[in-house]
Amino acid sequence: MRNFTALLIALALASAIPAELASAASFEITTTIQASLDKTIAGATQTQANRINSLYTEFLTLQKQEQDWDTKINTLHNRNKDTSAELGNQAKEIDSAKLAKLEEDITQTRARHQPLLSQYTALNKQIEAARLLNSKSLNVLLRIQAAAMRIPVQLARIDISAKVKALQTAKDKASKATKKVRTSLNDIDPINVQIKAKQGAIKTIQTSLSPIWTAFKQGAKKEDTNAVQSSLTSIASLSRQTNAEKESIFKLEMKISDALTGIKAQMP
Repeated sequence: MRNFTALLIALALASAIPAELASAASFEITTTIQASLDKTIAGATQTQANRINSLYTEFLTLQKQEQDWDTKINTLHNRNKDTSAELGNQAKEIDSAKLAKLEEDITQTRARHQPLLSQYTALNKQIEAARLLNSKSLNVLLRIQAAAMRIPVQLARIDISAKVKALQTAKDKASKATKKVRTSLNDIDPINVQIKAKQGAIKTIQTSLSPIWTAFKQGAKKEDTNAVQSSLTSIASLSRQTNAEKESIFKLEMKISDALTGIKAQMP
């Protein structure tokens, strides 16, 4: 009798599982119910009393396993969530330092060549003005100066063009890498859909469990050993189903974790 009362107390503690799965209040064993259960067990045959105790022990074990799954799932899920967010942010910043350096190189290169290019542009305008004035001697002099500047100007433009091309190539490479990471992260979505389906299945099980738990308490109050045993049998069965679903969720979270590890390893 004392052992059975201890089991009841343990059950009340073990039932404090996450709110989204089941409310601890749904499995509350009051002092009145404990007393009724004691009387029920006392009035049962030895065989039936042993069976009820066995079912309670199994149920308590299943509840502890469920709590363990909750802890494992929550820990892994939060880690996956943080890793996914981190990878998403890293994807946005792929080669950002390199791109910033290339943009700065273009700015500096343009600034370095600007005096020459401006001078060459101004000289060509002077040549056009001399042509309109029909000043052949000035036109010839200016054209000689322009010819001397032509190669340095071409080299300056080639230098600027090369740096612009290098920046565009780097941008294209970074864009492809970012797209690859985002695609890989999106590939995880079907696994999340499976997890939601499992969570829905657990909710359905918990909904089924509620009236059975009520029947169990009513059976205990009426000292109906058959009702108590029948309810416990169903409760244990549903608890096994719940744990099976949660084990599946944990395995799916592991698949996500492995996928994220692979994505992280491919980050440039």
